Amino acid sequence: MSFSSRTRPFGRWLSLGAIGTAIAASLIACGSSHNDNTSLRVIHASADAGPVDVRVNGAVSAAGATFKQATSFSSISSGSTRIQVNPAGSSLSVIDATVSLNPNRDYTVLAVGSASATAASAQAIGPVVIEDSGATPASGNVKVRVVHAAPSVPNVDIFVTAPTAVLPTAPTIGNLPFRSVAPASAQPALEVPGGNYRIRARVTGSTAIAFDSGSIALPANADLVIAAIPAVGSASPIALLVAPKGGSAFEITDERARVRVGHFSPNVPAVDAFLGAPGEALSAANRVAAGATFPNAIAFAAVSPGSYVASVALANQTTAVVTTPATLAARQAASVFAIGLLNGTGASALRLQTYLDDLTPPAAGQAKVRVIHLSPDAPAVDLVTVGAGGAVTTVNSATNNLSFPNASAGYLSLPAGTLSVAVVPAGATTPVLPTAAGVSLTLQAGRIYTVAATGCLTPANCGGNAFAFTVLTDN
Repeated sequence: MSFSSRTRPFGRWLSLGAIGTAIAASLIACGSSHNDNTSLRVIHASADAGPVDVRVNGAVSAAGATFKQATSFSSISSGSTRIQVNPAGSSLSVIDATVSLNPNRDYTVLAVGSASATAASAQAIGPVVIEDSGATPASGNVKVRVVHAAPSVPNVDIFVTAPTAVLPTAPTIGNLPFRSVAPASAQPALEVPGGNYRIRARVTGSTAIAFDSGSIALPANADLVIAAIPAVGSASPIALLVAPKGGSAFEITDERARVRVGHFSPNVPAVDAFLGAPGEALSAANRVAAGATFPNAIAFAAVSPGSYVASVALANQTTAVVTTPATLAARQAASVFAIGLLNGTGASALRLQTYLDDLTPPAAGQAKVRVIHLSPDAPAVDLVTVGAGGAVTTVNSATNNLSFPNASAGYLSLPAGTLSVAVVPAGATTPVLPTAAGVSLTLQAGRIYTVAATGCLTPANCGGNAFAFTVLTDN
């Protein structure tokens, strides 16, 4: 199969040309019984490319194709075919390509890469073409071909094993670069017996797992193209887009949970944090943070789903000061924070508190904000914005009457921009804390924030740590 194409300057859509080529090609063909025909489908695997319309020999073949969509195979005459690609709803072509198709083959064309005008050339959007014989797998087997379609991820090693198998020394597919296919186009696909498998990936040269599917079914007699695509809101930077011949594409995300530990106990010195199996002794092997100080949290770490015990010990020690059980479900995110006061009693007692996190991306142009009251001697508060002349406005009922150590009921969706935020005693307008002018909070589109009220109204009770806002960027 060969391509020739012509692009035209068309503002930001110029970078969409390659996706158009990819989508166009894949939208035209699918297995046919006619000797001069061939089969073609397209997979939209560019995470930041908008929807496109595709014309084949002048006729609209697809309208508004979007990320993670795969067309069905369609039959088309082999040989030269004209493909035009337009931004959805536009009559102007940004791609005018000639595609040469060999007869009696299955062609899958994937649009991969970034459509951003600032993308590095090596990561820019473009087509990946896969030619396959179209032969069915041997009885009981599944046909698999893997595509590296995540532009920001380096070369990867891929391991396909039984669900509970230890990771072998040698990968099933090794050192696979971006835009590459394994087995290569026009070569026989990999065949394995149908059944339950686990797909893991790591960056070539690293021992850290970058993706873990958990147990997944690869059904007998299926014919699959599996693309590693960019992922958001996941324990991994990639997800797997599975496109079966004769079926709809679906996504497999990393099954691992994510957990972070934070030190928000204002009169406790530096600590080490641990996450181990129930009954497991604290050691360097299960230490997840060393020398953590108030008021900070470590980044989220990916862990296998299951039951754990989270523990905190004074720095460089292995005797737990406080512990809490933590059951982490697949694809769940949780924050385990040390809160309260050393030698505190009742509600202000030192302990570990678990907060479930929602790391799904916010709507376009928006940020997500969650508020947690972690100041042990402060009363219940309302979150407010501070405007001109010091006027205060309640942000949302979900952040009203928030008492220690509770989090707001869900996340607020707020437009990107800068605002001055503060808290006031619940139902009141004064005093405004931590300062009368509030704290400047800049929200970036696509970001998720946890805003924690930390420290104490009476700093002498909290190791000198006064009431303040601590802002965590969660993604």
